[in-house]
Amino acid sequence: MLDIINKYYIIMVIMKNLIYYIANKVHSPNVNQQITKELYAFTMKTILTLLILSTFFLSIFWNQIEQKSILITWYIVILALNALRFYDYLRYQKISKAYDPIWYHRFQYKVVLNAILWGILPLLFLKDINNDYQLIMILVLIGLTGGVIGFIFDFKTSLLFITIVLLPLFITLFFIPIEHGYILQTLILILYILLVVSSKHLNELFYQTYENQEKYHWTHDMLREKSNKLSALLEQAPIGIFYYDKNLKILSYNKVFYRIFGLKSNLSGFSLLNLQDKKAVNIMRNVLKSKSSKEYIGSYNFSFHEKTLWAELTCSALLDDEGEIVGGIGTVVDKTTEHQAYEKINYISLHDSLTKLPNRRSYKDFMLNLIGAKEHQHKYSLLFYMDLNHFKQINDTFGHHVGDQLLLQVAQRFESLDVKEKHLSRLGGDEFTFVFPFIANSEDESYEKANVIAQQIKALFKPLFEIEGLNLYMTSSIGIVIIQPQVNNIDTIIRKADMAMYQTKREGQDNINFYDHSLDLKQQALTALQHDLNHAIESNQLKLYYQPIVNIKDNQLNSVEALIRWQHPTKGLIMPDDFIPMATESGLVNKIGWWVIKEVAQQLALWQKYACINFEYVSVNINTRQLNEVDFCTTLDYYVQHYGINPTYLKLDLTETTLIHNFSKTQKIIQNLKEKGIECNIDDFGTGYSSLSFLKKLSFKVLKIDRLFITNIVNNQDDQELVKSIIDIGKQFNYKIIIEGIETEEQKNKLISLDANIYYQGYLCSQPIPAKEFEKEFLFL
Repeated sequence: MLDIINKYYIIMVIMKNLIYYIANKVHSPNVNQQITKELYAFTMKTILTLLILSTFFLSIFWNQIEQKSILITWYIVILALNALRFYDYLRYQKISKAYDPIWYHRFQYKVVLNAILWGILPLLFLKDINNDYQLIMILVLIGLTGGVIGFIFDFKTSLLFITIVLLPLFITLFFIPIEHGYILQTLILILYILLVVSSKHLNELFYQTYENQEKYHWTHDMLREKSNKLSALLEQAPIGIFYYDKNLKILSYNKVFYRIFGLKSNLSGFSLLNLQDKKAVNIMRNVLKSKSSKEYIGSYNFSFHEKTLWAELTCSALLDDEGEIVGGIGTVVDKTTEHQAYEKINYISLHDSLTKLPNRRSYKDFMLNLIGAKEHQHKYSLLFYMDLNHFKQINDTFGHHVGDQLLLQVAQRFESLDVKEKHLSRLGGDEFTFVFPFIANSEDESYEKANVIAQQIKALFKPLFEIEGLNLYMTSSIGIVIIQPQVNNIDTIIRKADMAMYQTKREGQDNINFYDHSLDLKQQALTALQHDLNHAIESNQLKLYYQPIVNIKDNQLNSVEALIRWQHPTKGLIMPDDFIPMATESGLVNKIGWWVIKEVAQQLALWQKYACINFEYVSVNINTRQLNEVDFCTTLDYYVQHYGINPTYLKLDLTETTLIHNFSKTQKIIQNLKEKGIECNIDDFGTGYSSLSFLKKLSFKVLKIDRLFITNIVNNQDDQELVKSIIDIGKQFNYKIIIEGIETEEQKNKLISLDANIYYQGYLCSQPIPAKEFEKEFLFL
């Protein structure tokens, strides 16, 4: 029996694929929830029919069939299969209403299995029974297909069932001698065709019925939904909608229209000709003339109330069935919030977020308008470029909050400048610009007015800035450009102002500088000099000079400061103030700093070897960048160990700015150096901020007072008192005091009168001199 089933299975697979192909070509409606529901509704009838028929078949053919085991197996399989169908039926009753195609396929598979079980009967038993029972079997199978087709109305399932049951019977009759076999085959073929056609027709009727029902319900629902939407359109639309007739009288309007304009009464019949805003009336009227559509976005002042709205008004002609204009329809969208947001965004894009002053973009827009104005053809304008001096130190010392408050106060003082026509902007950081358009008719007049305004700006900085209990004294470097008539390159104008401002910084800050062509030449020279500086170390152009630090009473040598010089091959000796700022900007300052330390270490090793050291130490200037290198302490210790010098012979001069910058990190570095025997001095004391608060924390031994306080000490009582106070405070913390920049006997004597137990360095004792000369003058005496 297994061999027969295997052969039959192969035939059925081929048949099934062929039938599916034919079915899809003939008719392949979508299997939907209703079809599946109807199939399962007939499940109990088909199960009972098949069970009764299979039992009848078993009883009729029990004595005619010798292979009773096969017959019993077939019957048991029939019972089991229909039990599974009954189980599916029960489960399907419990599922949700949501459609799931798996239930349709489960039903179809089991119908096919039933068909196979019935279709296999002729192959198994037809040849072993007599003619009468053969006819009975044939009639049973024909009756089964005819009966099932009445309620298995799904064409694909019906076609599978009919074909699988009748085809094996039709084929078997070719090989089994049976009376009137050909007639039976013809009748079976005719029956097959009739059943297929009937099933097809029944299937189409069923599908059409349910499709029509579904279309009807869907159409009914859609019409109802559209009707609801159309009826609610006026009330729920997010825009104001109104209708008006050819006389511009309002026929209807929605709530949004009512709300947008804050209406307080019924406007039906209101004449739109009464609107005060005539541009709106013209838009509404014009569409009635040419079947057109008009749109305008702008500010409207409707007569319904006093509020001016920024709105988008769109109107179109309203036509009847014959295409004739019967009125108009208008939509109004309130753009006020959107317009306000746009203006806010535009304001933000053109203004500095901190000071609310116009920003760089706004400055450029202003300048573009300036150079495009008619007055620019013959009038002179002024551009002031201002930068706050030592602003970075404020941020580093007190934090960005204090820095921001300082910028706000500076901006407020700038805005208070009593000049009628001006454009103030903040370009970024601590950089501000003032533009005074069309201020003069000649260049000389421009210079006069520029000097007057510059003095007014400088006067703004005279009062102290009071911020969170701090009294800060600030100055500004100012670069000025006389904007010539007809000049049209705004980038060149700002570049020139920037150059003038930086020239002011180089010449002493807190000053003004006008741009002239010589600044371009100077800038070119500085650029060339910076290029030369890149090769100065390799070309052995850098030199070390040594300046003694002596006791102020008897000029006894106490210590030495190492100072760098650049012996340029064509420009001669260049002082550090002229090239160290360039080195800092270009990033070469660290490389130069390590060169100085290496040279000092070599020189100390040589003096140590010849036992001619009669001073306490040699000091070296260290900048912030070099001190904050990751391996600064390790590298410095390497030079000390490599050249075998006593670390106490080497001291580092650190400015207040260097010490204050990232103070906690600086403290750790200083402590690490101290553990290695290398100590630090406070250099240029008095030029930074909050210096006194750090004296005790640092616990250094040497305090060097900057030459700035010594220049006028002979005649200036305030400078005398200030220096005396610094000396007294320093000594309270056990600092050795060194005064820098002593150039005259008068200065020296004045300092002795203030305190005779201090030290000094300066041209009065000795200029910085090369090592050989220093040895002759101070070491081999």
